Amino acid sequence: MGAPELIQEFEKYKRLYLRFKHQYSRDSNKRREQKVKTFLRFCAQKGIRRIKDIKEEHYRLFVSEVLNTKATETKRKYLLALKEFFQRAHLPIKVNVQGNIARSKEKKLIKLLQVLDIKLEDLDYEKVQELLKLL
Repeated sequence: MGAPELIQEFEKYKRLYLRFKHQYSRDSNKRREQKVKTFLRFCAQKGIRRIKDIKEEHYRLFVSEVLNTKATETKRKYLLALKEFFQRAHLPIKVNVQGNIARSKEKKLIKLLQVLDIKLEDLDYEKVQELLKLL
């Protein structure tokens, strides 16, 4: 019930919410739009009916429930699209793209080391940094 209302509101003001040339992403306008709509559908499932009612807690929940399963680059593209959307919708939600990506890489590294049966404490700082760059 809420999804159509949120999507309709987004469609009505889409030109305000998304720029047509994004300086940080190679993602096309259509793909960025789809990422925002995915977020809006998620918000609708949580009972949100208007864009102005979206809060930081909805964004955090979306990141933890939906984006944590995505690949790092996909997650980065989602975060960039949402950051732009939040800014243009004048929503007081902060998106830390680099921080989220860094945490994601750290989690992947820890899982990788567990699979290889290597303890993080056994690696020196430089090796850890090299491994994080490869992820």
